[in-house]
Amino acid sequence: MSAAVSEAARAQALALAAMLECATLVDELARTGEARAHGVRTLANGLLRFEWQRVEDVWGGGGALGGALQRLESALMLSAGDAQAPALRYALALAHLGKRLARDRERLALIRGRLQALAADAQQFTQDFDTVAPALAALYEETISRYSFRIKVTGSPGHLRDPRVVARIRALLLAGVRAAVLWRFVGGNLPGLLLGRARLIAACRALRAGH
Repeated sequence: MSAAVSEAARAQALALAAMLECATLVDELARTGEARAHGVRTLANGLLRFEWQRVEDVWGGGGALGGALQRLESALMLSAGDAQAPALRYALALAHLGKRLARDRERLALIRGRLQALAADAQQFTQDFDTVAPALAALYEETISRYSFRIKVTGSPGHLRDPRVVARIRALLLAGVRAAVLWRFVGGNLPGLLLGRARLIAACRALRAGH
């Protein structure tokens, strides 16, 4: 494959992996009330990166999404287990919302402006996600939740009534929609996802190997 195609595949695989990681963490939170702190921080920090030259820059390199790339590879190989089904459902919903948002310049500008304001105190993202999660959740509610299509998160009723858990879920959904918009920006789309599985699988393996 050509260098240009390889670079496009890498970018699309990383954005897809980030989207799937958001979906996976949402599922973890909904079921257990907790989620892997490193994954949450990686995705939250990505919301603050507005200027980048390569998609790797958004989430701090492919290594930060190693587990997500492995899960994406399994999904692309159609070997994901039943336990991954809710996350895949959320990821498809995020892809749909990303398509809507990518065409909505006014809402995109609003989200970017609010995130830039939050970025004034970026240290909160790296040290205490729960401090900023309510603001991100509110932004999700005021923008993405206004679309007619909404993501229905299922899990433990007790956890889904916990304001802290709900805020973290909505913040991660915002990060997932951002990843979906970025995926489209670098040439991703659902038909290409189905037809280009081999290319994306190769990109996942290369990124995990550090190539």
